[in-house]
Amino acid sequence: MAEGLDFLAVVSRPDFPSGTGPVGDYYNLRGLLERRTDWHAAVLELNSHTTEISWDDTRFIISQEGLPPFDLGEVRTALFLPICLEVEETLLCRVDRNGRWPRFAEEQWRPITAAFEDRLSHQRCLNPPDRVRATNNKLLQFERLRKAGFALPGTAVSSGRPVGPVWSREALLVAKNVSEGGWKSADGSGAVREFSPARLVGLQEPTDPWPVIWQDCIEGSHELRCFVMGDEVIAVDLLRDPDVLDVRSTNNGRPVARLTEISPEWTAMLRNVTRCLGLQYAVIDAIPNGDDLHLLEVNANGVWWFLPDRVAGVLEARFHAWLEREVDLFRSGDPA
Repeated sequence: MAEGLDFLAVVSRPDFPSGTGPVGDYYNLRGLLERRTDWHAAVLELNSHTTEISWDDTRFIISQEGLPPFDLGEVRTALFLPICLEVEETLLCRVDRNGRWPRFAEEQWRPITAAFEDRLSHQRCLNPPDRVRATNNKLLQFERLRKAGFALPGTAVSSGRPVGPVWSREALLVAKNVSEGGWKSADGSGAVREFSPARLVGLQEPTDPWPVIWQDCIEGSHELRCFVMGDEVIAVDLLRDPDVLDVRSTNNGRPVARLTEISPEWTAMLRNVTRCLGLQYAVIDAIPNGDDLHLLEVNANGVWWFLPDRVAGVLEARFHAWLEREVDLFRSGDPA
């Protein structure tokens, strides 16, 4: 049994697909750990390796292929940042699809994974799993932010265009996916996948036969992607293509971007939004309009790999520095 871990990172499998290929080590945590050889640390990859567990009232022992066994309760600081939170992508163990009873095996791992996330949510974890999941459920996110008094675009969720006097006057609305998933296929046979971006839908246009998030359209030539890391807020200015609503679809997924400064008022608001959702790390999309900053949505597991190298490099360095400060604070095992 390995001694208690100073740091445990829980992330998605490195071969998880993105628009430009596998996501790999999307926060470069292994690069960080190669430098901090004084840490006892591990990177737990979900739905990626053979895993064994032993759970009882006092211990939660995890042994994953390539890692020494460790007790979850002896992890001093954890980081929960899977890039995808869909059920099948967050299992502690990768299920052999060619083995016996793969669906049954997956069903046995689901409660284990839920118990793992619950334990992690009640100890020192940067972005606890319960807060990450609640934030990435856009319905819950918008509801909590509105109740806290934050201004958001007019929002509805419906199967088909929303009805009511407010929405009937709008000729164009923004339609977004309710789930995190942005890729779709005709079936599960390995057909070519199609990306499903946010899009503008006119009053007479046909709608999808599944629930959709509808929002008022906020126009602007630029969009901000703001990275909140504890008290630090780093803003990235993204140039919006006038013919493309979703910046992820601009320039083949590589939008023009630069680091920018924002006002102390906006910085304070973004910190408060992050804390309202129970997070320490968040990536917030917003559109500036004069002295106002219009919130679009909050991502509890936002990334930077699609940004230009000069911007991504700065974000990675600041993220690693923030992690080091947080882990070193608790390495002694004495939170005081």
